[in-house]
Amino acid sequence: MKRLALAVLIFNVIVVGACFGGLAQELAQDAESPLVAGLKTIAAAIAFASGAFATAWVQTRVGPAAMAAVAENRENFFSALVLVALPETLVVFGFVVIFLL
Repeated sequence: MKRLALAVLIFNVIVVGACFGGLAQELAQDAESPLVAGLKTIAAAIAFASGAFATAWVQTRVGPAAMAAVAENRENFFSALVLVALPETLVVFGFVVIFLL
């Protein structure tokens, strides 16, 4: 049940962020109003925060398992490094969205 609630929460955050971004672009036809600037800021914050929280959640699961694998066998170091670094791309994508908005 907790996983379903978490999935619904993440989906809602993504949809709300996309709606704010779309609304800000729709309103951008007018002059740069405070409403447009505010919506762009909220959309950027949602994009970055959701990426950061998702990365933190994934790394709490992957990190200990990767370190345990390296502790058992040193040959797993590169695989563990990739698995720990891969979720960081979510934060990078959120950071890119900030600059696109």
